[in-house]
Amino acid sequence: MSSFLFGLYPGPRFLTGLACCVGLLIFFFIIGLPSWTALIVIGVWLSYSAFEVAILFGKESGIVGHREMAARFSNGDANVVNIYLQSKFSKTVRIEIIDELPFLFQIRDLSHLYKLTAFENYTWSYTLKPVRRGNYEFGNTLILVGWGLGFWQRKISFNNPATVAVYPSFLQMSKYELMAFGNNASERGLRKLPKRGVGLEFEQIKKFALGDDIRQINWRATARHGDVMVNQYTEEKSQNIYQCIDKGRLMAFPFDNMYLLDYAINAALMLSNIVLKKGDKAGLMCFDNKVSTHITASKSRSALHHILEHLYHVDTEFNNADHEKLSLWTLAKLNQRSLIFLYTYFVNFESYKRKEKHLHAISKKHLLIVIIFKNTGLDQLIHQKSKNMRDLYEQVLAEQQWIEQLHIQKRLRTLGIECVLTTPENLGVDSLNKYLELKALGKI
Repeated sequence: MSSFLFGLYPGPRFLTGLACCVGLLIFFFIIGLPSWTALIVIGVWLSYSAFEVAILFGKESGIVGHREMAARFSNGDANVVNIYLQSKFSKTVRIEIIDELPFLFQIRDLSHLYKLTAFENYTWSYTLKPVRRGNYEFGNTLILVGWGLGFWQRKISFNNPATVAVYPSFLQMSKYELMAFGNNASERGLRKLPKRGVGLEFEQIKKFALGDDIRQINWRATARHGDVMVNQYTEEKSQNIYQCIDKGRLMAFPFDNMYLLDYAINAALMLSNIVLKKGDKAGLMCFDNKVSTHITASKSRSALHHILEHLYHVDTEFNNADHEKLSLWTLAKLNQRSLIFLYTYFVNFESYKRKEKHLHAISKKHLLIVIIFKNTGLDQLIHQKSKNMRDLYEQVLAEQQWIEQLHIQKRLRTLGIECVLTTPENLGVDSLNKYLELKALGKI
C-alpha cells in the first residue's frame, strides 16, 4: 500500500480535469439543473481517475531498466550516458525520464519525453561534458508514467546510484594518436615535415630507389654489390621528453568553464602518449611554489598509466609559481639533456621579465619549449566598436596586452627558447605540431 501511495502523483492534466468538473458544476447550478447531475459529473471524473490508476498499477504494468556509462569520464569531452528501458505495460504509455545528475554539472532541467509502446525496448542517450577532475556522484533514475488523459502519473524509481571518476582527457589522447600516425593528419591541422637526416639513427643499407637522397649513397657498398646502395636512417629514439605544468594561480583563469590548468593537463597526457608511441621516454613535472610532482622519463609500458594517475590527482592551492625553484631543481635533478614542454601563462611582460633568467638557465642545459596561453578575450575587445570612452580605454589596454604577448614570444626566441603562443582550444594540435617538427628537424 505504501509503494502505491508513494508512487501515485497528479498528472500534468490533473488540475485541468478538476477545473473542468468544477466549471460544469457551476454551469449546471446556473442553468438550474437538478443536484443529482452534479453527482453524475463527480462520479464520471472519479471513475475515469480510478480507471487510469488501474492501468498504471495493474498486473500488466511497470518498467524495468538501468543506466550504463563508462567507469571513467574524460575531462573536457562529451561522455555518453545510456538509459535502457523495457516496458511491461500492455498499452502505450507516455513517459518522462529524469536522471539525477551530479551537482557539479549544475544541470537541473535534464529530462526526456517519449511515447512508449506496449512491451517496447527503448534507449535514451545523452552526453555530459565535465570541466573538473574528481569523483562525480549520480543519483537514481526516475520514470514518470502517464496514460490516457493524464490525470494521474506513476513514479518508478531505479535505485542505481553510481560514482564516476573524471580523468584527464583520454579521449583526446586517442584522437590525436590517430591524427599523428594517420594519413589525413594535414586535414586535422597537423603538419608533416620532411626528414632532414640530421641527428637520425642509422637503420640499414638498401638499394637506391627513385626519390632517395643521392647524398646518402654508400659508395663502398655500391662497389661491393654492383648496384647503387644508399644509407637509410630512422628517427632517434629514447630521448627524454618531459611535460612541465605550471600549477600557479595564473593557471586558474577559466576558458569555456575549464581552468587553463586542466587544458595543460589534457595536452600533457596526450603528448606523453604520442612520445611513447614514437619510441621516446615520457616524464612529468608539476610545480607552483615548489616542484611537487616528478615522474622520471621512461618508455616502460606502465609509464603512461603512472602519468595518467598523477595528472588525475594533481591538486593545487593556486600559489604563485616559482620559476626559480623550477630552474634550480631541473638543473640539479635532470642530468641528461631533455626536451621540456613548459605549460605556463604570463599576464604581462613585466611578469615575464621576472622569470626570464630562470627560463634562460634551463634552456642552456635542456631544449625548452615554452607554451603560453593566448588571452582569447583580447580579440573580441580589440575588434569591437567603441561606443564610449570606457570601451576605448578597454580596447587600448587589450591591444597593449596583445602586443606584450607577442613581445614575450619574440624575446624568448631571441634567447634561443622555442615558444608556442596558442589558445586553450588549439593547445593539443599546436603542442603536437611542435613535437613532430622537432623530431623531423632532428633536434631531439
